[in-house]
Amino acid sequence: MPNAYHPEAWHELYVTMGGALAALTGLLFVATSLHVDKVAQTPHWARRAFTNTFALIAALIESLLVLVPQPAEWLGYELIALNLFALVVLMLPLIRSWLTAVKGLPPLRLFFGTVAWLVGAAGGAGLIVHAGGGMFLVTLSCLILIWVCVWNAWSLQIANFHR
Repeated sequence: MPNAYHPEAWHELYVTMGGALAALTGLLFVATSLHVDKVAQTPHWARRAFTNTFALIAALIESLLVLVPQPAEWLGYELIALNLFALVVLMLPLIRSWLTAVKGLPPLRLFFGTVAWLVGAAGGAGLIVHAGGGMFLVTLSCLILIWVCVWNAWSLQIANFHR
């Protein structure tokens, strides 16, 4: 795994992922705006829409950080900070909202979203110590976030806002 600790080797993948994340963020914003009145009336749905949008933006920022020419160790610290920030600012309020407002909704997406941010932080730590997966974990984190955000976006589009 010699490329795991050399972000420059991942350049093309992160250019592609950054473009895809930018497009997904724009599409999500437009799609959510179609239901903005209904989403705004239900606090948990509003929290989900907010979290989804800013999770994609955080993943986009992560992609951009990978593309910045800098030492891998610096990138590692930036990725730890970004992932833990997103965990605290995005996931914890969403989990709190889910616990208080939603009964019977399976927590699978919350679990995967939380794991994604932790895996991203672990990938950043791996870049610092040159062990533990490095860029492979960072990439896995981004891919999980894309999957979870698309899953959330789909559920927002077909939501029954009266429950």
